[in-house]
This record gives sequence, structure tokens and C-alpha cells, in this order.
Amino acid sequence: MGKYKWYWSLVVVLLVVLFSSTAGCITVTMPEKETPPSAAPGETAPPTTTPGETAARPVVKSFTVSPETISSGQSITLSWEVSGATAVAIYPAVGTVGSSGAEQLSPTTTTVYTLTATNEAGDTQHSLTVTVTSAVTGRPDLIITDIWLIGTQVYYKVKNQGDANAKPNRTYLYINGPKVASDYVDTVAAGQEKTENFGLFNYARPAADVVTVKICTDVDDEVGESDEGNNCVTANWGFLFTYDFMKNAHLATWRSEAGELKWPMPAGNKKGAAFLQGNTLVTCPEQVSHGWILGRFADFYTDEFRNVRSRPLVVPEKAKFIASIGLKKDASASDGVRIAFGYVDATGSVVLFPKVEVYSGGALEVFEVDLSDMAGEKTEFILWVEAKDSWEEDCLMWVAPKIVQEP
Repeated sequence: MGKYKWYWSLVVVLLVVLFSSTAGCITVTMPEKETPPSAAPGETAPPTTTPGETAARPVVKSFTVSPETISSGQSITLSWEVSGATAVAIYPAVGTVGSSGAEQLSPTTTTVYTLTATNEAGDTQHSLTVTVTSAVTGRPDLIITDIWLIGTQVYYKVKNQGDANAKPNRTYLYINGPKVASDYVDTVAAGQEKTENFGLFNYARPAADVVTVKICTDVDDEVGESDEGNNCVTANWGFLFTYDFMKNAHLATWRSEAGELKWPMPAGNKKGAAFLQGNTLVTCPEQVSHGWILGRFADFYTDEFRNVRSRPLVVPEKAKFIASIGLKKDASASDGVRIAFGYVDATGSVVLFPKVEVYSGGALEVFEVDLSDMAGEKTEFILWVEAKDSWEEDCLMWVAPKIVQEP
């Protein structure tokens, strides 16, 4: 019996060795979907959470009201910003809302508004109180009802919601704090709303930064109003959220069919390369026919022990991926590449949005992917470049690649 036990033990050992030798392999079964290993053989992938850490509840970054006290018939503006929530609601009167925004209301009695932000870890609640007093009659009451940009000109609407005419006064424009322009507003009759602008002041709205724009009317208190605390309105212009792929490129996981690639990679690396060049992220697929390279990007952070870790990104509402793309103009030997933007699904598989053909010798093109259907999801994102028959000079330029959230 002893020799049979030895025989079966040998079989078990051989099976363990056989199955262990296949770890870390990758099989691409469809061009639009793959499941890469989480780490190269012998390495440990960055954990998605710190050991022992549980999922965090949503964070209410701000929940404010302006003004806090009004007279009956006047309006307030609720503003909020939440992160890490799958659902956000404000009650009473408002209901389900996005992760950030503002709502104008006209409560008739003193009201407590409660914001509830929810995710799988639970809810976070914040409340605030709006005090409503009896209306003051026989006086004007000026408010700003809207602000917007046409070209480089800032426009706004001023309304007199009181029951007496408002005499001429001045309105100021503030951008990120300082006053930058003023406007003269003539008489506004009771109940009248007028459209005004800041004359010769020209404003160039930034492409990727959030700015705080504030407009206040009757700033010198020239009008004796029933409510002196509701003359201003504030708005954010620009992108509310950005994720910069260039800033995180050195932390991303880079792979080709040859295996995991370690940053930094020289431009001529035959296994594939990714490197920064000015304001451009350059990615070069493996130097074989139909070779490819991908970069996997997450929310990278430093823990209390100064270790860099990663976790999935929470996709904000109204988000999109944007970049300018192209091959170098002197890449005459290239027959073009296929590129794609993608994400990691709940099973750990890489899912690519439809691939785009990029050819040599052309100008940079704007490349955008709408992510609005993924709002609230937790995921990691993929940059993919694939060679065609020829791999020569197939390095793709990603100029200012970002995920942005529009207001």
C-alpha cells in the first residue's frame, strides 16, 4: 500500500506544478474586451483598499443656503457638493439631485432642508434651516436671477421682486474673489426683470479650470430694499472635476502582450513604451505586427505610512474623456494605429469603447468619449493603442488626456 500512496502523492504534486505554471497568462478572445492579470508573475497588485479598511460613506463637501433668512415671497438658493455617493436627495421640495448643483426655491414658512447622500456603506445627512419672516411692503427688492457667458461677454438678469421701484445703482462682477468689473443699472420698476452686461469687460473662460463667478447688485446700498441680504448670486464655470492621465502616468499599470512594463520606459523599448514629452503622453505598442500597449489608471493616493495605493475612481455625473490625439507628422513609415478608451468592469475584465483609426501625417484630432451613462460607477480606466501590420513609428500622442465633469 505504501508504494500506491507514494504514486498518488506524486500525481498531486505534478498537478499543482502544472496549474501553477499557467498563472499570469493573458488570452485576448475578443478585440473589444480582455481580462488582463492584475499583476506580473511574482508581484502583488496594489490593493483597492488598505487592509482592514471598510468602504467609506459619502462625504458632503458643502451644503449651503443663501440667504439664510428671507421675507415671505422671496427666494433662496440651495447649493451642494457631494463625493462618493450613488444617490443624493434633498427634502422637502427638491427630491433626487446630482452630486453637485444649486436649486432656487421660495419657501413660505421657516423650513429645515435635509440632504441625504447614500452609497453601499450607508448614508450621510446634513441639514440646514431657512428662516422665513413676514413680507415687508412698500419697498423694492433687487435680486440676480441668472448669469451667463456669450463669447467673452458676461450677461446677467436683475429683477425687482419688491412692490416699489428701485432707483439706479451699481452691480459688481467678481471672479475667484476680486472685483473685476462694474455696471450701471438704471431704474428697475416693481416686478420688472432686466438683462444687463458688463460693457467693455471681456472674459476668456478657462478650458479646464473651475472659476467662481459672483455678481452682486446694489453693492453700495443705494436702494432702500426690503431685504438687503439677497443681492448676490454665485456660479462655478469650467469643469467641476478633472482626472489628469499625464499626472498619473507614472503610477499607472502598463502592459503589452510581452508582459508588464515598468515606468519609465525608453522610447525604443521593443516590448512597448510610454513616456511624457512636454504636455503629451506618448504610448508606443509592442514592436510586432498588431502589437499593443495599455495603461490602467485608478485613483492613486498615499496612505498614513506614505505608501502609494490605488482604488477605483467614482465616475461623476456629466463626465467625459477628452484628449487631442495624433501620430507624429514625420511618422511616414507608419500605416496608422487603432486606439481606444476603456474601463474595467465588475468582473475585472477590460472593456473598450469602439476603436478609432489614427493615421500618420495629419493634424491632431479631438477625441472624446461620453461617460454620462457610467455616473456613480466605481472603475479604473484604460488607454489602449494597437499597431496594424507594421509597427514602425506607431507612437501615439495623447495631448492633455483628461476626464472632466461639466457643470
